[in-house]
Amino acid sequence: MHSGKSKCTCLQPFALRTEERGAKKKHEFTRKLARMFAEEQRMRIPVAQRLPWTTDEPQTLPKPPVKENTVPLGIHLFSDVRACERAKFDEYVAAKFLLMEQEMREHERLQQIAEQEEIKRMRSEMVPHAQLMPYFDRPFMPKRSSNCLTFPMELSFQCNQNKRTDIHSRQG
Repeated sequence: MHSGKSKCTCLQPFALRTEERGAKKKHEFTRKLARMFAEEQRMRIPVAQRLPWTTDEPQTLPKPPVKENTVPLGIHLFSDVRACERAKFDEYVAAKFLLMEQEMREHERLQQIAEQEEIKRMRSEMVPHAQLMPYFDRPFMPKRSSNCLTFPMELSFQCNQNKRTDIHSRQG
């Protein structure tokens, strides 16, 4: 049956599934890019807003009525009242301070006048007095003191009995 010669095989073209899948993916990718490009082009074109479905004409809101200008009420703030009181108090303090300064100046002026009069009086009363002549026949001789000599005493420290026992117990 078999002869020693083998048959030659016929070469037939074949297609791999990977090539089919690659071609399919490439086709889908190009479609996707085209879709994205078309979407971008559409987004670049401005589209006007349409009218609402309920009306054919644009809706205009009525304008509110013009209000009259408001008139401020006669309000008295406590801060204004307090400011007036503080201004009066400051004036009072300033006047009192000025009065005290004037009294002090007057007092100093009177004191200076009194000092000047005292100096004049003292100068007029000041008369030079002669001093007694020292005695040269009896020269000064120091004398021994009549007080007793001081003798040293033995020191005696007062110690509390409780403290003394504490000290001895700590040492022992």
